[in-house]
Amino acid sequence: MTFQTSLVWLRRDIRLEDNKALHDACQSSQNVILVFVFDTNILNKISNKKDKRVYFIYQSLLELNEFLEKQGKSLYVVYGNPIEEIPKIGKTFKIQCVYANKDYEPSAIERDEKVKLQLQQIGIEFKLCKDQVIFEENEVLKKDNKPYTVFTPYKNQWVKQFSQNNLIKYTYNIQKIVNKEELKNNVFPWNIAAIHFKPTDIYVQPGRKNALNYLEKFAKKINDYDTNRDFFHLSGTSFLSMHLRFGTLSIREAFAFSDKFLSKGAEVWRNELIWREFYKMILYHFPYAARSTFKKEYSKLHWDSNEEYFDRWKNGMTGFPVIDAAMRCFKETGWMHNRLRMIVASFLTKDLLLDYKKGEQYFAENLLDFDLSSNNGGWQWSASTGCDAQPYFRVFNPESQSIKFDPSGKFIRQYCPELINCDDKQIHAPFKYSNSLFALNLKYPKPIVEHDAQRLKVIKLFKLNKH
Repeated sequence: MTFQTSLVWLRRDIRLEDNKALHDACQSSQNVILVFVFDTNILNKISNKKDKRVYFIYQSLLELNEFLEKQGKSLYVVYGNPIEEIPKIGKTFKIQCVYANKDYEPSAIERDEKVKLQLQQIGIEFKLCKDQVIFEENEVLKKDNKPYTVFTPYKNQWVKQFSQNNLIKYTYNIQKIVNKEELKNNVFPWNIAAIHFKPTDIYVQPGRKNALNYLEKFAKKINDYDTNRDFFHLSGTSFLSMHLRFGTLSIREAFAFSDKFLSKGAEVWRNELIWREFYKMILYHFPYAARSTFKKEYSKLHWDSNEEYFDRWKNGMTGFPVIDAAMRCFKETGWMHNRLRMIVASFLTKDLLLDYKKGEQYFAENLLDFDLSSNNGGWQWSASTGCDAQPYFRVFNPESQSIKFDPSGKFIRQYCPELINCDDKQIHAPFKYSNSLFALNLKYPKPIVEHDAQRLKVIKLFKLNKH
């Protein structure tokens, strides 16, 4: 079917290249209007008006619009509730069809259903496209047509089904995007203040150009990714998670890039991308996991409720150097190394015996690359309440993790300057060497718990509360 005018609603796909919704709209329509809605349902819940993610989105859209304006085109940008705004724009421009790329989070699915109903009432079609994953929903299932809940067999089936056809790059026709003068009633001023936020520094640079730049830099690191990714002081990761989250880079581009390399490092990075799809699939099939433990037998675990412990964890004042350095870095940048995410999550749940939901929420509010499915999956993995999680009796030892992955204490010294005079042995557990440290006037908190004792407590907690 051919449409006179279609609307492409950009959400988690801030790019023109390899964008399935834009491709389909260009294939079926004479004219295409590109729309982005700064969603007040989301923005009104953010108290920090220097939110780094909002600024990342804004800057990425600004770059995209500047490119369009050079072609005489423009983005149509509004601030409001998309359930109202998308149908309103549809009416204004006599749209026949709205295209958007599918989102798999429960709240997004609910939003899209409401938009669809509103559009149906005024005779506008709504088409959702698969774009942010290689395989979605029911495309990778067990032989009994049930979803996988263990990663390795899911990955094996994923790899079995994968072919180069899954990496077809979607094209678009710039000529079909309507000219700027046809959008005169859109008066978005391209000022972050227009959406009631403020500029801020971002650890990961925004926009399509920077996404491709990070990809180019990663080409020099990917072959060593399997070993270097675990060391905090090394820049061994791709820094692409935020770009994949907001769609300045497509998932197909990421997989196509990794296919150029035959190394163990590239294989391990591909597995990380498949983990991303696994967690999206889990949340799609088991939406209750967004609110409660995936393993229902642990839904009534009696976690502690020590707010002082939680505050000291958040502010990097636990007396465990690797935890404190990680949390201070996170507070400053919004970024956290993947292994550090596991270590601090294990510490919150297994050493401090605090509910994983508290940590999950704190990360949700501050993590640059926050993605509901991956954040929830990662926290439940660490807390031993999730699918394919580490067993509850496996508890990361902060000191041994620190010695193994930051042997010289370089990362710790960067974020815990109180410990700068410790030697490479002392820095991982300073109060083991208290006599020499007191001579250095150490201004660093003592450990708030004793690791070995807490490990026994958490094992007992799981045994008592399993039902």
